[in-house]
Order: sequence, then C-alpha cells, then structure tokens
Amino acid sequence: MGTRDRLLAPLRRIASPGPVAQGPTARALTAVFRAEALSPALFAPELLARVPLARLQETVDALRDRHGPLRSVRPQQELHRLGFARGAELVWAGTDAAGRLTTLVTGPGALLARGSAPAAAVPGPGRPGDDDPAALDDALGYDYDIRTPPLGIRLPHPALTPPWKPAPPPAGRATPAAPPVPPPAAPPAPAAAALQRTVLGYAAATAVELTIPFLTDTASGWALLLAQTPAFAWYVLRTAPAHTLPPWFRLLPLLPLAAAVLAAARALPLLGPGLPWTAPGLPETALAAAVPALAVWTHRRSAPIRPSPSAHPLVLASPLRGGRFTLTEGGGPAVNRYAQESLLPGGGRSHRYAVELVRLGAGPQWRGRRALGLAPAVNERYAVYGHPVVSPCDGVVVAAVDGLPDHEPYRSGADHPEGNHVAIDTGRALVVLSWLRQDSVRVRRGQHLTTGTPVAAVGNSGDGSEPALQLRAETRASRPLPGSGAGLPFRLAELRGAPLRGRRFAVPDRSPTGPGPGPA
Repeated sequence: MGTRDRLLAPLRRIASPGPVAQGPTARALTAVFRAEALSPALFAPELLARVPLARLQETVDALRDRHGPLRSVRPQQELHRLGFARGAELVWAGTDAAGRLTTLVTGPGALLARGSAPAAAVPGPGRPGDDDPAALDDALGYDYDIRTPPLGIRLPHPALTPPWKPAPPPAGRATPAAPPVPPPAAPPAPAAAALQRTVLGYAAATAVELTIPFLTDTASGWALLLAQTPAFAWYVLRTAPAHTLPPWFRLLPLLPLAAAVLAAARALPLLGPGLPWTAPGLPETALAAAVPALAVWTHRRSAPIRPSPSAHPLVLASPLRGGRFTLTEGGGPAVNRYAQESLLPGGGRSHRYAVELVRLGAGPQWRGRRALGLAPAVNERYAVYGHPVVSPCDGVVVAAVDGLPDHEPYRSGADHPEGNHVAIDTGRALVVLSWLRQDSVRVRRGQHLTTGTPVAAVGNSGDGSEPALQLRAETRASRPLPGSGAGLPFRLAELRGAPLRGRRFAVPDRSPTGPGPGPA
C-alpha cells in the first residue's frame, strides 16, 4: 500500500459506503461474485443451456483474480457497477421472477449489450478471449474489430437476431406511443470527492506544521521542529497532487520552515527571555522522529522497482510536444499506483512502469494549471484534452483501437481500462499509448512508424480519472498484444532522471529527441 493510501485509509473507510442492495439483479450479482463455487441454482436454465457453468465460473474467477473480492454492487444507468477491492467493472445482467440470472455480460460486451437482450457470459478486458478477435466476435454477437480503427459494430449474428426483435403488433391494431422516459441522473463522482479530501488533508497537515512551532514550551522542542520541516516540505512536494493546484501552491510546503524560523524570536532570547533548554515534550519528539522517517521511507519507495538484470531501460521521446508537461503517476509504489498494484496478488505486471502525462496550460486563462478548476466535470476544461500525440519510437503498429467514447472526468471507465490505444512493436519491446480520444487514431495495424509520427490525440476513454496520456513499455511476447508482457522501465529523452511523479519538463514543438530543460 502506498504512502498516500496508508495515510488516507481511515478517512476512506469512514467516507466509503458499504455494499448496496438495489433490487433482485444486484442481489443475484452479489450472490454470484461472493460464492466460492457457483451453483446452478443461481442461474436460469436458459442461460445454462447456452453457457456452461464452468465457463461462468471461469469468467467470475477471472474478475476476482484481477480486482480482488467484491465490495459493492450499484446500478449505473442500465448496467450494474461491481466495486472490487482493487477496481471496478460494469456488467449487463438480468434476472427472472425467481431472482436467477438470465444474462451476464462483462467487459466490452456490457456496453454493447445495453439496450438489447443478449444471454451470454462474455470475457472482459484482460481475460481469455481478448487476444482472439474471432472468439470475442462470437461471444459478443458482433463483429468487434480491435485491429483497425474505428471500432466497428456492424451486424449482430443471425442466430441472436430473432430474440432481440420485438413482436409485431396484431393486424389492425395501432401501436401505442411509449411515454417519454427521462434520462437517469448522473451518479456522483466519488473520485472527485476523494481528490478534494486529499488536498484538504495535505492543507490540514501544513496548518499543523505552521502552528506547532509557536506552541512548544521548550527551546529544544523548537529546534526539533525546525529540523524536521525540510523533510515535511520534501514529502508534500513528492506525494501531494500538486498538479491539480496552481503553480504557486508548490511554495506552500516551504511555509512551515519559514514559520519555524520566525518562532525563534519566541524560543531564543532574541526579543525576550526565551524558552528553557529542557527535555522536549512528547509531541515534538514524536513529530521530529516520524516525519523524517516517513520522508526516508518514501524516498526509498519512490524509485522505480528494480527490474531484472536483462531488462535494459528504453529511451523514448516524449509523445507530447509543444508545451510544458508533468507526470501525475510515475516511479515506485509510494508515488505510482501502477507500481503499487503490480506488487499485489494478481496485479498487472505489464503496467508496473506506466506513467501518466498531462499538459500544463499556458496563457492568462490557464496560468500554468492543468485544468480550469480542481476537478472540472468537462473534458474540454483540461489543457491536455485533444493535445496531439506522436510516436515516441520507431516501430510497427500491432494494435490500434478507436471508437470508444470519452467518459466524463472522474466517472467510471473500468469497462475499457485501455480505452482507445495504439501499441507499437519496436522489435525488443512493446510501447503502448492509451486513453486516446475517440475517433482520433490516425494509424492502422501493420503501419511502420518513425519517432514523431502523428498517432492520435489525448482523450479520456480508459479507466483514468481525467484526461491524460498513459504511456508504458512491455516485454515483447510471441504474439505482441497490450497486456501480454511484463513491464519494462524506460526514460524520456526530454526529462533528466527517472520519470517520477510530480516532475515537470518542457518539449519544443519540433524537437523529438533532443534533451529538454529537465524537471522543474
């Protein structure tokens, strides 16, 4: 568990709601995903006639292996959102009068099945079937093309067409017009609220550091507090979501150091008698020991996980150019959720060294911010949204997915974790650019690319919270497809040092490989 999660775990347990039962379908899904072994009594006979119980068990086990145990089941428009310990999935499900599941569709098929009535269990992203387009076509009942953009949904299979067609009205009887159904209200965005709580938590810790030097009653306690303030400033700058705030907020962690220096007028005999040099109190001693220890532990866990000796770091050009950029994820498990999740049982090893890149806007409107607000609800209010993406290396396109919609910021995109993406085979590694904007992919499978070739635009089509570009490198498997290899470390040519969270760099519009000015 990362440092931020350790500190915020108690607040999240208090603020996070528990499992929710919302009708027979939610109760049936809860029973299925919490059962150690599936029972035929959980499913309707017509579903078991089409999908064997062993295949249903395989689908449920794959989701639990990927995301951990089930935590909650909530309706989301026409689907259901399954909240697991390490992620979420959208499923399309239905029940009969006895409360047994008649339909269970996971992964990409959930959105495709919405508004229709397929009765099949479909493998989700990252599970058996994803690497075989033909198998996925058969499971979904559609021609689902993951090889060339755009994502094509053309015709349902003939065998599945009749059950989906409504019965024709009797002859001579007019069909009554259906009353208009109001659109469902958008669910709240808990991720945006979590970001606000995180910012407030760091602000509260800074306020404590500002005031406590003036409350100590010994000069030795003041000295201990003064000594630990640099470690506190470094910890906040390394772990806090500084990219969400204006640039001048990066100076706030230095204020406790200034406050501790000003407190010298009270602690030392400068403007008065001063404080005694007796044994410091327990709060000062504990704080002086805990903050530097936390900073040292974070520093050790901020470095990228040491790869195998045979894994040589790649040097990639920045896929974003023409501006200033920052990494919102990158580094070791203390500052990178991908590295943290890769150490958990069933974690995605292919994402171990993944990073997220956002743009810092220029001009009087943006003033160096990555968005117009802390957590705007519109993609266009993020500076990186729609920014051109170029190839960071030479290679051959082995996967190009387009056509998936961009979801709203801080809404769920767990049904398509990769979103629209392009995978480039360099011959020794697979470089993946994910979360691209809908209908922006300009390359096709089999196309040869050189560094700097336009590829797509930044979007918000994956499982990220807000518009960003996810960049990662994997080992090249015998059949190179995203997620099939293990993560590889890499460096950006325009960034001095390892790609760590919070580092900033600038890239000219026409400088694909030359080093930039380094981190800000």
